[in-house]
Amino acid sequence: MELEEMKSIWGELSGKVENQEKIKKEELMKMTKKKYHNSLGTIYFPEILGAVICFAYAGFFVFQIDKLEIFANQLFAIFNTVLMIVLPVISLVMLYRFSRLNISDNSPMELLKKFKKDKQFYRDFQIVTVVLSGLFAMTVLPPLAELMGKVDMVSNPNFWMIYVPIGVICVFFFGRWTVKKYTRALDKAQEVIEGIEE
Repeated sequence: MELEEMKSIWGELSGKVENQEKIKKEELMKMTKKKYHNSLGTIYFPEILGAVICFAYAGFFVFQIDKLEIFANQLFAIFNTVLMIVLPVISLVMLYRFSRLNISDNSPMELLKKFKKDKQFYRDFQIVTVVLSGLFAMTVLPPLAELMGKVDMVSNPNFWMIYVPIGVICVFFFGRWTVKKYTRALDKAQEVIEGIEE
């Protein structure tokens, strides 16, 4: 009888230990998910805010394009409208992919492989966005000047020799700073994934 009792007690203890291990693993996974999303939080807010601003400006151009009489300005307005819709949409889709990465259902190796692939694409996309933002800075001003009734401002040599280069330089430095900031956030998220044990 003592042997049976010991077996029963041993079985209960093993069940409790397994249950505690399972609970501990679930808690650890919750903490890991939270840490992962927190590390990407520095990207989410500015990108969502930037997308809202871009969509608002795109809407502005869509409703004002018929007021533009200069053909080049019409082309610039179309180019800028397309940029202000396409670039934020791609960015938001990538952020959605990052946020939907299922940490608990995949193996750490699969997670890391998926994340690295998306991270590289997003980083390359940010660099392309900086270049296109420079083009945007040069092409947004002529249609805006026409809409404000200041077409002569664009024909002024100082506009192209001083204001446009300053604008492009500011876009370059801001874009470079943004890419570095986003890269740090993505590196932190990658470290969280690398810290998951099999």
